Amino acid sequence: MTWLSHLIFGNFWTTVALAGAVGEWTLACWLGGVPGSWIVHLAALAGLTLLNRVAAEAFDRERHTAPALHAIGGVVLAAGVVAVAGAGALGVAAGAWLVAGAALGALPAQAGALDAQAATWFGPLFAPLAGSAVAVGMAIATWGYTRGHRRLRITRLDVPLAGLPPALDGVRIVQISDLHLGPTAHREALREAIDRVNALDPDVVCVSGDLVDSQITDLAHWTPELARLRARHGVFAVLGNHDRYAGSERVAGALRTHTHWRLLRDEVVRVDVRGAIFYLIGLEDRPGPRSADMLPRLHAQVPDGEPCVLLVHQPAAFPTAAARGVPLTLAGHTHGGQVAMPGLRALNPARLLMTRHDAGTFTSGGSVLHVNCGLGTSGQRVRIAVPREITVVTLVAAEAAAAA
Repeated sequence: MTWLSHLIFGNFWTTVALAGAVGEWTLACWLGGVPGSWIVHLAALAGLTLLNRVAAEAFDRERHTAPALHAIGGVVLAAGVVAVAGAGALGVAAGAWLVAGAALGALPAQAGALDAQAATWFGPLFAPLAGSAVAVGMAIATWGYTRGHRRLRITRLDVPLAGLPPALDGVRIVQISDLHLGPTAHREALREAIDRVNALDPDVVCVSGDLVDSQITDLAHWTPELARLRARHGVFAVLGNHDRYAGSERVAGALRTHTHWRLLRDEVVRVDVRGAIFYLIGLEDRPGPRSADMLPRLHAQVPDGEPCVLLVHQPAAFPTAAARGVPLTLAGHTHGGQVAMPGLRALNPARLLMTRHDAGTFTSGGSVLHVNCGLGTSGQRVRIAVPREITVVTLVAAEAAAAA
């Protein structure tokens, strides 16, 4: 799936524009009838794709610099995505209808009778089913735009670490990820999330990359919000792939100038908590296959038997971390797919196109990986069945956990 992922994400706005056009034209044909000419189909798809692609230009500047353009472009693109949801629901309804008909013996055995019976199959009984499915699909997508992107959950995770000093038993690391500050970010939602993190009174905060979304991001506009983040023993961060696209040095400079954060770029730091030490390894982001290139060298700097935590953007580093016995890896990158099938969260773009480590907690041997679903959005300000996430990781002594 790597080639497909690169094709889609490498041409993201064109993909969104084309998908929206297909969804819109599918629903138009369903409601108004199918034109008999392929020229009409091609012209309609080309025109709708162009309209959607022009609307995407709104996201080449920050919302606060062009609010009217964002309002218009955002509505046009959102309409396309909502239409995709409706067309998808229509396709599912049609497939279910045909399968049910076949199971009940309602379909003709001869292929030649197919066309003659099509109107009967998709007649009066099918119409209300299809209409309901389309309405539900479009309603869910609309909710994702208007409300879903604001949902926020707190995930609590106890992680046993062998050899954890008694002073570190109960230390709380709060992880956030994928803020994607820029054209799709929501300032009030970010402020709400930072307030929630501060209220948790964390010992340490770890930010696992993609602080900004693109080169368009107005860092002077966003860094005052980041500076509000507090932790008793420090806020630590690594960069993500979008930070690289935006300019790693530019992002690093803004954090250094305007916040108290400690940015880790292939570094190991000692974190002193109540007189005891654990080590935090921070990896600079590299393309997926190379995400763990520097880990062996950095992990070798951690004294044998000492507790350590790996902070990295992409979960692709986890197999190497597990092979080296790193007990805890914190990652992000996937957004949990950002959009998933309600009730079937594994059906999401991240799982289908990127990695099986799409969201949540995974184990390999004695190593634990947590993939945070992020606080922001990329591409479109929409989330369906994948709320924003703050993770509270509590370190516990492995011996005490085993005894319990």
